[in-house]
Amino acid sequence: MGVIVATSSVWACSGVGPRGKPVVFGDQTNIVIWDEAHQTEHFIRNANFRSGADDFGFIAPTPGKPELSEASNQAFYTLANLAPVRMTIIRSIQARGASHSNEVKVIQEADVAGYHATTLWSSDAHAINDWMNEHGYVSTPEVEKWAERYTGKGWYLTAFKVIDKTKLAASTGTVRMTFQTDKPFNPFYVPATNIPINGGGTLRVYFVSVGDYDANIGDTGTWQTPLWTAAIPWPTADLLAKQAELPPEAIPNRAQVESFVDNNFPRPAADDIYFVKKKLGEEPKAPAPAPTRVILPITLVPMLAGLGVVSLVRRRRTS
Repeated sequence: MGVIVATSSVWACSGVGPRGKPVVFGDQTNIVIWDEAHQTEHFIRNANFRSGADDFGFIAPTPGKPELSEASNQAFYTLANLAPVRMTIIRSIQARGASHSNEVKVIQEADVAGYHATTLWSSDAHAINDWMNEHGYVSTPEVEKWAERYTGKGWYLTAFKVIDKTKLAASTGTVRMTFQTDKPFNPFYVPATNIPINGGGTLRVYFVSVGDYDANIGDTGTWQTPLWTAAIPWPTADLLAKQAELPPEAIPNRAQVESFVDNNFPRPAADDIYFVKKKLGEEPKAPAPAPTRVILPITLVPMLAGLGVVSLVRRRRTS
């Protein structure tokens, strides 16, 4: 069955659905749990879709081979409940090297949280494009260009196809992707054809880590400053780990959560969001101005609205 592929952010995802039956994504909230000591990121996402299609889904990039698991959506509430009553601003696996082969390797397949997931690896975005066409998808030049950013860095692409759906709507389970990286990130780069004409939605990210971090769009400047920051008590850290289907030690000692919100997502951007640890005593930086939106006609193209990244930081109980 032919489908149109559109790309959007957060996992710099690519929404996929049959021709003439667009896939519309709602606002997104994500959790990013960063374990600096082990160079490991746990990325947790929940998505709601609306479509008249029987088959649809999205593709997500990661710098390392992801471990896929279902998680509880209660993790989002656990972190949200840590928000102060008054909102205040508080001051790796290495990517795989380039391959000389343009073969698309199917790394793993799994059914998780209402999706059938297939993890792919190739050094050639055109080969990814061919694989999609050979497996019943209709790709576009914009999607191939989007894929070049990740195949060129040796990243993995995981295709999630909704298998637990209805004719008009599908609310899948919460997915956790765990992977090795030397720099925590949240995909943000979006092809122009996937930017909604009538404006974007809201991307909310909970970033869990030890210490304060800047959230930058590549090397171009600050994405957003956190709305609030809160410590994660060890009982909450234990609960969060359980909800994320992680061992308790996956949440670092003395963890905190920083809450980031972007009310203009997706929008044009040159790169993804990377979290960089602040130096001691460093003041928060002002967000870079958002670029002017370029309105392009979109015909029969699935639109991906916002995906919120949340990062969890947990404090482990000390003896």
